[in-house]
Amino acid sequence: MASGKLQVFAVYYQVLRTPQVPRLVASMFVGRLPNGMFSLGIVLFLHDTTGSYSASGAALAALMLGTTCSAPFRGRAVDRWGQLSVLIPLVVVQTVTMTGFLLLTAHRNLVLSILLAAMVGATSSTLGGSMRRLWPALVRSPNDLPAAYALQALLEDLIALTGPLAASALLVIASPAAILIAAQACALSGTTLFATARTARSIGGRVGRRASVLGALSTPGMRTLVTTLLAAGSVIGMLYVAVPALTQHRNGSSSAGPVLAAMAASSMASAVWYGGRTWRSAAGRRYVCLAGIFAAVTTPLVIAQTAVQLGVLLSFVGIAYAPRMISAYLLLDELAPNDSLAEAYTWLVSANAGGVALGSAIAGPVVQHAGVRWALAAATGCAVAGYLIAQVRHRSLSGH
Repeated sequence: MASGKLQVFAVYYQVLRTPQVPRLVASMFVGRLPNGMFSLGIVLFLHDTTGSYSASGAALAALMLGTTCSAPFRGRAVDRWGQLSVLIPLVVVQTVTMTGFLLLTAHRNLVLSILLAAMVGATSSTLGGSMRRLWPALVRSPNDLPAAYALQALLEDLIALTGPLAASALLVIASPAAILIAAQACALSGTTLFATARTARSIGGRVGRRASVLGALSTPGMRTLVTTLLAAGSVIGMLYVAVPALTQHRNGSSSAGPVLAAMAASSMASAVWYGGRTWRSAAGRRYVCLAGIFAAVTTPLVIAQTAVQLGVLLSFVGIAYAPRMISAYLLLDELAPNDSLAEAYTWLVSANAGGVALGSAIAGPVVQHAGVRWALAAATGCAVAGYLIAQVRHRSLSGH
C-alpha cells in the first residue's frame, strides 16, 4: 500500500521536474489567482464607495457574464494567433480597464463602472486553456498526461481556495481597492511570465486557415462532453443550495461548510489518486463509466437525514466527480479539432461553470416551493440525464 502511494506521488514529481513546467505552473497559478480575488474585491470596493449592494451585485454579475461569454472566443484567439500574441495584449487591456474601473467608481459613475467590470472579465487571460494546450508538448511520455491534467485540476481548486483567503487578508491590512490592485498585479506578472516562457513562445497559432464557425464544438464528441459537463455542473450548483437548506432545517444552525468541504476534500484526493495511475482502458469508455458512477452516488442523497450522513454521501460524490473531469480533459486530445485545444478547454470549463449557475438558479425556487428533497431529487435527475446522454452518444467519445 505504501509503495503504491509513493508510486502515485512519483508520477507527479516526474511531471513537476520536467523542464519549463515549474515556471509555467507557478506563473499560471499567480496569473489565475485574480479569479478568486476579483469577485470579493469588486463587491467590497463598490459597496465601500457607493454604499449599495445592488450596484455591487450588478457589477459582479457583469464581471462573471463577461468572463464566461468571452472565454471560448479568447481560447479560439490563442489557438489561431499563439499565446504570446494574445495573452500579453489581453492582460494589458485588462490592466488599463481595471485602472479605469477604480477611477470611475471612485467618482461614482456606476453605469460605466458596471460596463468596465464586464470588460475586466472579457479580457481575462486564458491561462488555463493555454496550459492545457502545452501539456502534450511538455511531458516526457503520454502516460504522464493524466497526472498533468490532475495537477492542473488541483491547481484550479487551490486557486479557488487561496484567492478569497488572500483577498480577506488584504482587507484586514489595507482596503477593498488594495484587493483589486494586488489581483491585477498578479494577473499582469503571472501572465507575462507564462507567455514569455520558451515553450509558450514556441507553439504558435494556426497557419493559413481559419477554424470552422462552430470552432471546437464542430466535432460530435466535443458537443457530447459540453452537454454532459453542463449536466454535471448543474448537480453541483443544486447541491450548493440544497445542502445549506437541509443542514439549516435539521440542525437549526447551518453546518453546510464542513459538509461541502467533505465533498471538496474527497474530490481532491480522488484527483490525486486517479491522475497518478496508468489506465489501459480508453478515456471515452472511462468517461461514460464515471458518468454512471457519478449518477449512482448522487441517488442516495435524497434519503440523508443528518449533516453527518449527508457529508458521508457527498464524499462519494466528490470521489466520482474529479476523475470524470480529468477524463474529460484527457479526451480533448482525441475529440477537439486540430489546433483548438485552448478553445476546447475553455468550453469545458464554461460548460461546468454554466451548469453550476443554472443548477443554483433552479434549486432556489425548488427549495422554496417544493422542499429540499425535491432539489436533491432534481440533482440526481441531472446526473442521470448526463449519464444517459454519454451512454447514448458513447460512439462520439471514441475519437473516430
